[in-house]
Amino acid sequence: MNQQQLERIASDTFQKLFGLRASFVQTELTFYGCVVFLVADKQKVVIKFSKEMGRLAKEIQGLERLSQIVDCPVPAIYFYGREEGYDYLVLEWLEGQSAHELPPEAKAIATFGEHYTDILLALHECSHEKGFEVDADSFAPTLSEAFEHWMFPVYRYLMSSASPFSTQLKDSFERLWASRQQVLAPINHGSSLVHDDCHIGNVLFDPKTYKVAALIDPCDVGFKHREFDVFHLYDVRPDLNLADIYMKKASLADGYQARRWFLSLWDDAKHSRNIGWYDEAWISNKFERYYQECA
Repeated sequence: MNQQQLERIASDTFQKLFGLRASFVQTELTFYGCVVFLVADKQKVVIKFSKEMGRLAKEIQGLERLSQIVDCPVPAIYFYGREEGYDYLVLEWLEGQSAHELPPEAKAIATFGEHYTDILLALHECSHEKGFEVDADSFAPTLSEAFEHWMFPVYRYLMSSASPFSTQLKDSFERLWASRQQVLAPINHGSSLVHDDCHIGNVLFDPKTYKVAALIDPCDVGFKHREFDVFHLYDVRPDLNLADIYMKKASLADGYQARRWFLSLWDDAKHSRNIGWYDEAWISNKFERYYQECA
């Protein structure tokens, strides 16, 4: 992505929407795209660009759904557009610091951990009588059926000649795919509404109270299983022990530690299909951790 081009698009969009010339506060290149922070007088916005076509349309839906459920702010949506081949989303600028910057102090860690896990638990208490969401207004009664719907396109890409995956990793994923029903059997029923990318890089905290200030950047919000959120709690700042705090409040089915790596591996495969990301050593290490838990 061309940073200067995106900053120009963001600046022009800001002026058209608000009639003001903005100053650039910060531009961040992210895993899935680019985020530009703009300010003029009292008007402050965040403008997001995505590498993946259709990603921001899903985010709009996700933010709207979360705003109806969670007991903390989520960004309001001001505008959704497309310019020079880039989708972009103009969002409310919410105050707070990224939770990956949470200070390593006992009070900060305890306060944030309790509050954030309570928010996730409330989200996960929302279930759907029809089961697991596969499309808008379409559900599967079991997780294994829904998982096949979500992940078969990923598996097909991964095994194709167009994917960057080595022969060894393709063999490993082929075995992983074959084991899906057995691995998912303990959690095959009981859906939960999930954020689907809830690592703390996607959470803001209040630096005065250490409580959650906002929930941002949802991925594929929908009725899945709570474990699709829980495994993300290890992704950033594992020293906060958020998964352990969560599991003290809500017990998970037997075999969770193996499913944690199973779900994480398929999440990586999804990222590869969506934006071409690939790190063989990273993925191989996860397979080793998965095999250790299955032993």
